[in-house]
Amino acid sequence: MLEEREQGTELDSMAIILHAGNAKSSAYEALIEVKKNNNELFDEKYAEAKTEMKLAHKAHAELLRKLSSEDRMKEVDLLLVHAEGHLSSTDIAVDMIGELGELYKWKETVSNG
Repeated sequence: MLEEREQGTELDSMAIILHAGNAKSSAYEALIEVKKNNNELFDEKYAEAKTEMKLAHKAHAELLRKLSSEDRMKEVDLLLVHAEGHLSSTDIAVDMIGELGELYKWKETVSNG
């Protein structure tokens, strides 16, 4: 039974890392595209990043709910802490890239206007 709990925590932590990693990749791809003035592709990649962030946050919330409902908060391990760090830093990066993208778009309208 303990092995199942540990494995469940590990798999849930890896889901957070997976979705946060996907979000970060899509966000940086979006940044590359907006710098090339590919605004449509920027919007698409940025939307992918936001979707992946929602999935990462959902996985995180579900894991915390599961741990707390089963009184297993003592089982928070290094992998979960790593996943939470990855989630937080990616959340900041995705939001910042969204703002940078808007600045690049604005710059193009001013330069061409």
